Amino acid sequence: MTPEQRFRAYMDAFNRSDYDALCGFYAPDIRLVIGNGTELVGRQAIVDFYRPVKAVTQRTIDVLQCFHDGKVLAAELESEFLALEDLPDFVSGPMNKGDRRYLNSLVLYDFEGEHYTRIRAAILKREYRPAS
Repeated sequence: MTPEQRFRAYMDAFNRSDYDALCGFYAPDIRLVIGNGTELVGRQAIVDFYRPVKAVTQRTIDVLQCFHDGKVLAAELESEFLALEDLPDFVSGPMNKGDRRYLNSLVLYDFEGEHYTRIRAAILKREYRPAS
């Protein structure tokens, strides 16, 4: 499996909220810096961060493009958050039930073998769409 194919399988597991599969993509001591600067260390810290986010939103990530060079994969991603309930304290900003928030980001994935060792994300664009 190429790094790009493996990455798409990783995104598929993320979109399905398959946390066991996600952990299989991470090195035990993985470091993740998300777009707001929060740093998470370790597989469980990442799952513990995403599980409550995905409990209150339907979050999906589309891969717009990705490529790798050596041991780094770069990806442009579009994330969509659909609020399943009113979220006055949501991490990306307040949302009402039915609202959508889109984030375009550039993400670098360092990998060794089949495991991501470090992930760094930068937000390129934010868009908020209130429910109709």
